[in-house]
Amino acid sequence: MTVLEIVRRYTAEDENSTLSCGGNISFLDLQLGEKVLDLGCGRGEETLQAATLVGGDGFAWGLDITPKMIERAQDRADQVSIKNVGFILSSMEEIPIGEESLDAVLSNCAINHVEDKVAVYREIHRTLKSGGRFVVSDIMTETPLPSEIKQDPEAVASCFGGAITVKEYEEVLVSAGFDKIEILKERHYVKNGYKMISRTFKGRKL
Repeated sequence: MTVLEIVRRYTAEDENSTLSCGGNISFLDLQLGEKVLDLGCGRGEETLQAATLVGGDGFAWGLDITPKMIERAQDRADQVSIKNVGFILSSMEEIPIGEESLDAVLSNCAINHVEDKVAVYREIHRTLKSGGRFVVSDIMTETPLPSEIKQDPEAVASCFGGAITVKEYEEVLVSAGFDKIEILKERHYVKNGYKMISRTFKGRKL
C-alpha cells in the first residue's frame, strides 16, 4: 500500500478515521523534561497527553502522513494552549528528528500500515537516546496472510492486511537492534477468518 493510498483512506469524510487506536501512554512512565514522539499520531490525543506529562521543560512530537490529521492535531493543541508540542507531516520510515534526541517513542496500531517495518524500527532506534524506550501496540498474525490480502489497500487501511506473523515481527525488532522485548498485554481474535494477535510491547535502546 502506498503512502498516497493511506492518505486518501484517512482524508475521507469519516471524522473518526485515525491511524492511532490509543490507550498505552501510561506504560511509558513519562517524566518531566523528557522528549517523546508519537508515531502515527492521528488527531494527536496521546501526543497532547504526553506533552502535559513531560511538562514545559519537555517536548512531545506527533508524526503522521495525513495532512488533515496533522491540521486537526495542531488545531486541538491551539485550542487547549499546549505549547510544548509539535506535529510533523512525514512517513515513519524517515523520521525528521536527529539521532539520540528522544527519551521515548509511542505508537498505537499504526506501524502495521507500513510495508518496510524494519526501516521504522531502525528509525526508532536511531532517534532514541541510549537507554530510551518505546511502547508499541500493533497487530500480528499466527500464519502468513495470503498475498491478495496483503496487496489490498482497503485491507491494509483496515488494520488487517499489513500484519505480518509474530515470528517475522520479532525478527524485525532484532534486525533493528531491539533484542529484548517485554510483552505488556496481548489479545487473540479472528478477523475475516484469520487468526490475529493484538500485542502491546516495550523495548529499550541498550
